[in-house]
Amino acid sequence: MGKVRTASLSLVVAAILAFAATPARAQDAEKARQLFQQGSKYYDLGQFDKAIEAWQQGYDQKPDPGFLYNIAQAYRQKQDAAKAIFFYKGYLRNSPKAHNRAEVDQKIAALQKQLDAGGGGTTPPPNNTTTPPNNTTTPPPNNTNTNPTVTVTQTEPPPVTPLQPPPPTFTDAPPATVVETPPPGSLAGNRRLDLNLAIGPAFWQSVVYGSAAPSFVFSLGAGWTFGSPDSRFRFRMGALFGYTFLGANEDKSNVGFISVLADPTLDIRLTDSGRMYLDLDLGLGLQMVTGVKLRSKVLDPNAPIMGVSGAQGMGEVRGGATFSYRFTPQLAAFTQLAQSTSTKKQYFYSDIKRTEWLFGASVRF
Repeated sequence: MGKVRTASLSLVVAAILAFAATPARAQDAEKARQLFQQGSKYYDLGQFDKAIEAWQQGYDQKPDPGFLYNIAQAYRQKQDAAKAIFFYKGYLRNSPKAHNRAEVDQKIAALQKQLDAGGGGTTPPPNNTTTPPNNTTTPPPNNTNTNPTVTVTQTEPPPVTPLQPPPPTFTDAPPATVVETPPPGSLAGNRRLDLNLAIGPAFWQSVVYGSAAPSFVFSLGAGWTFGSPDSRFRFRMGALFGYTFLGANEDKSNVGFISVLADPTLDIRLTDSGRMYLDLDLGLGLQMVTGVKLRSKVLDPNAPIMGVSGAQGMGEVRGGATFSYRFTPQLAAFTQLAQSTSTKKQYFYSDIKRTEWLFGASVRF
């Protein structure tokens, strides 16, 4: 049992350390999300310089390639081909498996053509040079007039054609979201109802006189989660059904332990991707002890010899810590360490205490 307590303590300490490491990262991710939204607003309003500034600050908070793509989009709208190419290439360099790589390559090629054709995104000064007039002088006539008449014919200078901006190569596109790494909370989604099933060993600290061998425990749970999927902390209200057994009767038959609990839970997102979670729950409810026979080891041997008729109910408190990993927004695997305690009833030998180590899967709807 000492090893079990050590394992329990180690898991709790690891959970506390993981929890303590998350606040700074959570603040950076939240700031990056706010700057992303701010830049998107400026982009929609056509204020591209402000959008670029917001997204550059967001990239400082969370260096996600999606910010580089957005900045390139804004420079392309500003007709600054050189800087747009620079940030498009930075996006591809940091996101080599981007789903829109072919599209970005096409944009880079088209912008490069603009640069090669002299449309680098900066408008040259207007052409104020006036073509000098073409003068045609007719020779004087052959006469004795000392004041010859000179006829000057002046042609009009050609009209100045203003520089036309290069034709648009692409249609306007809204800024992209993060394309390679899902934004925080994305795997959480908005699925609030969950159903979970688990099985594992149960180690008994007290229940019978003498020693009790480990047994198996089964649990079935369901719950509803409140709060935004992007929040670091959320509250879940659930219910838990559990069953375990112990060969505690004199004839080696099993005594059953059935738990029906309300199970409020604090749900903590450990990673920005929304894959890893830590859940801390405190179950409160009823434990039913069934199958107790005459001279059962769960009864006090010093009490009058008697049998127990029917199921015996007693209160139960169950605290647990669960680490889960989500493969998809719908499916997750988890392991849980929990401690269950019930105060003994009259004629029972002792309080019922056990440690449960469960492994299971959950589905969200």
